Amino acid sequence: MTDSLDHLRRIATILGWCALLVILFSTLSPLDLRPHIPEMGADAERFLAYLATGSMLAFAYPRQRWFVLGGVVLLALGLEWAQSWEATRHGRPHDVVVKILGTLAGGCLATSLDYLARRLRRVA
Repeated sequence: MTDSLDHLRRIATILGWCALLVILFSTLSPLDLRPHIPEMGADAERFLAYLATGSMLAFAYPRQRWFVLGGVVLLALGLEWAQSWEATRHGRPHDVVVKILGTLAGGCLATSLDYLARRLRRVA
């Protein structure tokens, strides 16, 4: 079980950093270059992007989970401010709140997965 959990953490590391790169590109690129999911609002996209990043990185680095989540929250704040550098973008407090909620939900998901893995390990 430990080997498979370590393997999952390695995969989560790669996916988490890839998700972070997508966030960086999406946030700092001009609005017309920003990837989006058709039929989904911008708030849902923001929430899901930060949920994915927060959950993957928090699962990948369980001993530094709260440090990682704090870093993602600080990144969200910084990137929202950095959007003022791009003429077609704007940073709004509402957007930061959605991103922080996504990050925290991701942290809860990662914590739940670790709890479930510990419970399954005890049963096996």
